[in-house]
Amino acid sequence: MKTKHIQKGIITLSLLVLLGLGACQTSTAPAGTSGRATRATNNVAPQRVDIRGSIVASRYNEGQVVLEVENFSPSPNSRYNRAYVLVVPTAQIIGADGQTISLSELGQGQNVSVLLRGGGRGNFVGIGVARKLWVENDF
Repeated sequence: MKTKHIQKGIITLSLLVLLGLGACQTSTAPAGTSGRATRATNNVAPQRVDIRGSIVASRYNEGQVVLEVENFSPSPNSRYNRAYVLVVPTAQIIGADGQTISLSELGQGQNVSVLLRGGGRGNFVGIGVARKLWVENDF
């Protein structure tokens, strides 16, 4: 008798959880905008980033890459002129065409803009973990 009540309770709880998860899926686009317009603006690097520069060197170790990014022309829209950026596999990397690219497609000499988790650390040289990285054609 007890097992029937437990089975009914588990089934009811499962249905409620599925119903709740299905109901939570809503659009993240602001009212009055189409999804296509929002996607286009998310593929462009923001004007103010932690580091905007060229990849000088990259070092690979156990699935993670450390990029040395240097900005040769100081900009008020970039927090650092040089940064050491750890790019983990979970970082979002956007290519020049707006499509997501893999970590292996990053190379020396590419121009990138990077947002660091927590803004990074350091005063003159930044050190941090990449949250989002954009590959750019030119500055």
